[in-house]
Amino acid sequence: MAKVRVIARAVAKNGKAAEVRALLQQLIQPTHAEKGCEYYELFESNHSGLFYFNELWTSQADLDAHAASSHFHDIFAKAKPLFAEPLEVNLLTEIH
Repeated sequence: MAKVRVIARAVAKNGKAAEVRALLQQLIQPTHAEKGCEYYELFESNHSGLFYFNELWTSQADLDAHAASSHFHDIFAKAKPLFAEPLEVNLLTEIH
């Protein structure tokens, strides 16, 4: 079964970066405890208001379960109005 690599990008509205950061940080601990989560890292860009998740999942089913989790839905419901644009999720394929 192929592992699933994800880079997700969130863009905060002007003046909302601190609120977005605080909400996104709340995803880290419960996500680390999820089945199939090999890593789940949150980064803040040097460009104000840009946040990136770097993720590795054991399977697509595990990623799908994460996206369906209550903590994911609860936190993103609160964060979505603070985003300047929709969450960008990229599934990556390694180039050899």
